[in-house]
Amino acid sequence: MVVAGLILVACSDVDPDGPDLSGDDETEGIDDGTDDGAEASGDSVNFGSISYDEMQAARADVPIDEDLPDFGGVTIRVMGDAGHNMNPFGFWRPELEAAGVNVEVIEVPFAEVYSQQTAEFLAGSGSIDLVVFYPAFIGDYAGNNFIQPLDDFMTEFDPELDDVITAFRELYLFWDGQTYALPYDGDVHMLLYRQDLLDHPDERAAFEAEYGRELTAPETWDEYLEVGQFFTRAAGETLGGEEIDRPFYGCAEYGERGFTWAWFMNRYASMGGVYFDEDMNPQIDTPEAIAALEMMKEAVDTCSPPDTLSYGYDQLRDVFINGDAFMVVQWSDVPKKAGDPNESEIPGLAGYTLVPGTEIDGSVNHRAMMPVGRVFGIPADAPNPEAAYWVAYYLSTKTSWFDVSTPLTGNDPFRISHQDPAFYDMFGDEEEAQSYLDAVDDALQVGFPEIYIPGAAQYNDALDLAVSQALSGEQDAADALSAAADEWRRITEAQGEDRQRELWGTALNTYRELGLITD
Repeated sequence: MVVAGLILVACSDVDPDGPDLSGDDETEGIDDGTDDGAEASGDSVNFGSISYDEMQAARADVPIDEDLPDFGGVTIRVMGDAGHNMNPFGFWRPELEAAGVNVEVIEVPFAEVYSQQTAEFLAGSGSIDLVVFYPAFIGDYAGNNFIQPLDDFMTEFDPELDDVITAFRELYLFWDGQTYALPYDGDVHMLLYRQDLLDHPDERAAFEAEYGRELTAPETWDEYLEVGQFFTRAAGETLGGEEIDRPFYGCAEYGERGFTWAWFMNRYASMGGVYFDEDMNPQIDTPEAIAALEMMKEAVDTCSPPDTLSYGYDQLRDVFINGDAFMVVQWSDVPKKAGDPNESEIPGLAGYTLVPGTEIDGSVNHRAMMPVGRVFGIPADAPNPEAAYWVAYYLSTKTSWFDVSTPLTGNDPFRISHQDPAFYDMFGDEEEAQSYLDAVDDALQVGFPEIYIPGAAQYNDALDLAVSQALSGEQDAADALSAAADEWRRITEAQGEDRQRELWGTALNTYRELGLITD
């Protein structure tokens, strides 16, 4: 069974604290790098990754919208993960205020979005008007009536859902036949690599002499190891015809405790792996899963920086855009940062393609993880739901083209209309921008889901622990994954085995109906 796409199933019994996903280190910015809120001279915001002056300078070429409703000066409070994904609330503050909406942003660390939002819901404080959350939570949030349906609001302000890319439209927004969320961000993994080094004649000749084949962007995970090991160089060696003064690495891995399981799943899913079989038996300790984890450990040991096990989103982004690694697997916002000469040491030098895959029956099977993503929801007890909906509508429709195309956010394309290369002017030209968009589209065609059934966070954390222990050498891959599978059985039993099996079966049927799995 091969799975691609996203699951959207299942209400769960809620643990308001959730699992500890952070390990020993803080996990702010697991998906997208975060900074403390920034202040500017004269005017300020207490959220986002840059000052309000910088936010306004970034959108200065976009005329301020004057065709706006009037909500009479209401204040809404928004809760979401801290950092650059909150910058749009500052970009468009003039429009929001002109519409009579003042916005207060409450930022929480990435790993605490579920626990802190759920705590607000359970407290019944009625203090939050809008939540920015991850679609994996929609079963919990909508199924427990923590958030309210949006269909009635949509009759006045149409969120143009027909324009939303199919995977995000069909699987991010709905619950039990109603609309509970509007899209804000798309997410998918892709491979970023150094095109200039790939094309360098000296490197091409040396690679062919060593491996007996042409140097190309790796199509398979076996090739990923070959290319990564080939490009790993010590200070003083030659790279691209020049002597380098610091080490250069063929690859780097996301190793920080809390999300490294997703990089493992890129490999395992490409081997045909799934989380559970039809009877809810864990499949994460199969021979294929063990091979995938051993292959990931080899990449850590042979072609990654020595501190790669501490790498979260920020470090994995920086090692590439600072010119210290040949390739990384990353979220689809990082190419924008790599192409931005204000942020990157390698503008115009990067290439983008599918994450590597596994050859099965003569063809290469690719599976790209689609973790995180962001949507808007309105709490059931929101004091200002009409104004909150309008803000969500406005940022989802009117301004989203800018928010997904600027390198100053981590927001990724989620609408068909976002696929215009003219928007992505951080790239050298429209051809490079189109190459990026084509790579995003290719990745979405082979997208692979997170777990979206009850207990998803606990399942992920148990798997993440196993991956982390294997990568660090605390356990071998087989023992670590066996322990994780045992923990998954305990989680399933605690959630209710019959119920979990039913919901997983519903998920698999949804995959089949959408053409996202083949048996």
